[in-house]
Amino acid sequence: MSTKTSFKLSFAGATGAQFGRRVFATTIPFETVERVLVVFPEVQRKINKVKVKAIAQYILKGLKSRNYCFLSAITATCRGDIGYEEDDNEVQLDMMARLSINDGQHRVEGIKLALKILREQVEKATGSERTEAQRRLDKLSDMSIPVVIFDSMDKVYEEQLFHDLNLLATKPTKSVSLKFDNTDLYNTMAKELKDENEKLLELGVETERTSLGEKNGEIMVLSTLRNMISYAISGSEKDKSEALTDDNYDEFKLTISNMIDSLFDALPNDCYDRSRYIIGTAATMQGIGKYYNYLINNDSIANVDEYVAGLANVDWKHSNPVLARGGFGGSFDITKNRFVFSGTGAGVNGVCNFLIQHNEPQE
Repeated sequence: MSTKTSFKLSFAGATGAQFGRRVFATTIPFETVERVLVVFPEVQRKINKVKVKAIAQYILKGLKSRNYCFLSAITATCRGDIGYEEDDNEVQLDMMARLSINDGQHRVEGIKLALKILREQVEKATGSERTEAQRRLDKLSDMSIPVVIFDSMDKVYEEQLFHDLNLLATKPTKSVSLKFDNTDLYNTMAKELKDENEKLLELGVETERTSLGEKNGEIMVLSTLRNMISYAISGSEKDKSEALTDDNYDEFKLTISNMIDSLFDALPNDCYDRSRYIIGTAATMQGIGKYYNYLINNDSIANVDEYVAGLANVDWKHSNPVLARGGFGGSFDITKNRFVFSGTGAGVNGVCNFLIQHNEPQE
């Protein structure tokens, strides 16, 4: 960015035309984003503060060397004078102009919040901690975000642009999103084990769909494996306590891989048959993960491997009368001739409690 005169902001970029309107492409430094990118309520929806905080956290985590982080381009319309300098390949924005955000308001607010958090950390820290906080702030301030700018649009056109960008987009399935997500340690572990663990390679993990048919030969979808691992390590799907870290990742990965080996040695060979067993459901697999977490964190249990081996003696059939009596997150549906969980959360807890009460160690 440069200020060739006292009246313009200049950004390296390009220009062209789209459907008879000028369009500019550039990158704007994070520290400048706060000044020139503005949300005008009449052409935007209300800010979701939870989403803003999630994006800010994503940005801050992206400062760590192991994490991948990327923010896609902001789309905006210029309210004020904008031009293009051919000789220097620069987009020139009048100092009084503002860029009305059409798509990306939560990304912009997330950037602003991340900068605010780091500035506060710099102010509060001392010594080496202050130096490190300042280094992270400088690194973030120097980053840029791509911006596509449309010119000469009135309110009606801005509203239509918002509609086209936001409401016509197709949201990918959870499994597809996880397939390409490299920021979540649990997802990273799930993808690695899917390709490395012999049991999972044999049974198969679906990475595109969100659910599997009764006779599908694959044991689970990627999102179920990810959550199963999270339950096994942290006892929950979200891991708010950050039980899994970069430092203990390899150790936990080996533990989980061994658990999966022992688990599928104990389960029936046709455990993927969802018409016969409750095993291949998301609730059951995640519930088993939570049960494993219970075993490793129960100080009165030393023989964890024997309890996992004991799963071979559990009646996993839909017709199990113990399940049918209720109290384990679901009930037997006569019309479907199968045990049906009332919800995934209830099912996870139900399966865990069922195993705590009825599984015995196998010596």
